[in-house]
Amino acid sequence: MELTLRVAILGTGLIGSSIGLRLRRASTAKVPIDVVGYDRYEDVARQAQKVGAIDSLVYTSQEAVQGADLVILATPLLAIRKMMEEIAPVVSDDAIIIDTGSTKSEVLRWANELFPAHVGFVGGHPMAGKTQTGPQAADADLFEGARWIVVPTVRSSERAVQSVLWVVETLGAKSMFMDADEHDAYTAAISHMPMLAAGAMFDMERLSDAWPELSMLAAGGFRDTTRLTGTDPAMAFDITVTNRDHIVHWLNRYIGALIDLRELVQSEDQEEALFRQIAESSFEYTAFINGKVGRPEVGVSLDAARISFQDFFTGEWVREKLAQVSEANERRAEEEAREGRSRRNV
Repeated sequence: MELTLRVAILGTGLIGSSIGLRLRRASTAKVPIDVVGYDRYEDVARQAQKVGAIDSLVYTSQEAVQGADLVILATPLLAIRKMMEEIAPVVSDDAIIIDTGSTKSEVLRWANELFPAHVGFVGGHPMAGKTQTGPQAADADLFEGARWIVVPTVRSSERAVQSVLWVVETLGAKSMFMDADEHDAYTAAISHMPMLAAGAMFDMERLSDAWPELSMLAAGGFRDTTRLTGTDPAMAFDITVTNRDHIVHWLNRYIGALIDLRELVQSEDQEEALFRQIAESSFEYTAFINGKVGRPEVGVSLDAARISFQDFFTGEWVREKLAQVSEANERRAEEEAREGRSRRNV
């Protein structure tokens, strides 16, 4: 008789319920998986059960983890510490524990403090999600093809790490190892800072006296650029206060990039440089969207690696555009010279 894998999901929102849906799909007669769910909001746990994300629900976190082989902490980030405090006295020494928090340094510090002798904890962060929240938005394929950052502690056992890799593979994601500080620095750049920058852009427009008119004109570009403003505010706050230094670092770099761009935009003498920057950004973004990710030796074909921006920039239509910019600059210079001569002749 095969033993049942008992999984406890603490926090049955979007991430927890999506994990539950996928694990229940993976359950087989050979490897049966029993998913138990707990959420501090009972109605959320009931919704998770209704959509099929959990087999059963319980009413305390301690009850959820008793006898669990795998414990998944999918609560809001700042609630993870309290959850750890609650389960530490009763969780099995053999249980594998993983979290899904968006920052890692603080989570690993809490784990080291509250699970001092436990070798089964491994930090984790699935690089997938939606602006929608709750079990009703859950999707068994949410993690398909996504990166799942695996962040072991100094005490994480080989068994724990291998078990987590199995979970990640079962969820359809791709494992990627990082240490906590590296993870927090990188996610601040590509996730946390853009989220706050999107909100700042939206607020800049919203607080304008012209917002009634602007809001009627706002279409796809504005909506796409400010989409992350719709991130769950509690989650956004938790992320920000647990990753302040890295976020500030990338905000400062973004401010510097905007200042440089402002200099190019306002200078008529820099139009060729402005066009070059716009064109290079467009070229590299298109390459990124089409799969140019990682270092050249990872995931990029030799043919793709040979195509450089310099090749693109010397293409026919780009040369034509640069010629147009140059001609416009020459005409403007001639007009300014004529105006200067006219003023001297008056």
